[in-house]
Amino acid sequence: MKIVSAGKARIMELREKKKEKIRNDLEAYGSEILNSDEMREAFCQTHHTRSTVGEHTQRVAEKSLAICYALDRLHIRTDIPAVVTGSLCHDLGILGRDEKYESERECYRHHPVDSLEVARKLVDILPDKTRDIIEHHMWPTAGSKAPGSLEGIIVSAADKAAAVEDFIRGSKVKPADLKTTVRTIAERSSLSWKKKK
Repeated sequence: MKIVSAGKARIMELREKKKEKIRNDLEAYGSEILNSDEMREAFCQTHHTRSTVGEHTQRVAEKSLAICYALDRLHIRTDIPAVVTGSLCHDLGILGRDEKYESERECYRHHPVDSLEVARKLVDILPDKTRDIIEHHMWPTAGSKAPGSLEGIIVSAADKAAAVEDFIRGSKVKPADLKTTVRTIAERSSLSWKKKK
């Protein structure tokens, strides 16, 4: 039992260190965004049915950083400031969605450009890599072009993982229903769903 307890304690300690590192990186590179009126508003607007834009954004940033840290352990370096800024701003263009967009499809296609405009307002210097992350975060959905950097792919993947989590959060989705949930997300995102014959 002591070996199991010691192993579990070590895992818990490592998880806490990772959470602290994420908090530190978010504060170091994203404080102006985190403290903005737009981010406060993001926590008041519903997103993906069971979440808010702010909650979703927080999960995307945390997942993106966790991927970056895992890659770093493999000696693959990533641009943490670009990932923080890009992940925190990726959906801020959705704010006011009901007034700005006539349809969900229009929102999917146009909010990345609007998010980029919000980011330009919030951040003094917006490097090309960060712009690319925000502009192409909808890839591979909504007809979006693929990101031009590893960091863009990381944020895009984290966004999709967080979106799936948002859709099933709080629901009573059974494993058998997950295929239907994924199909619904794919259809809403204009991906084709092919049945196996």
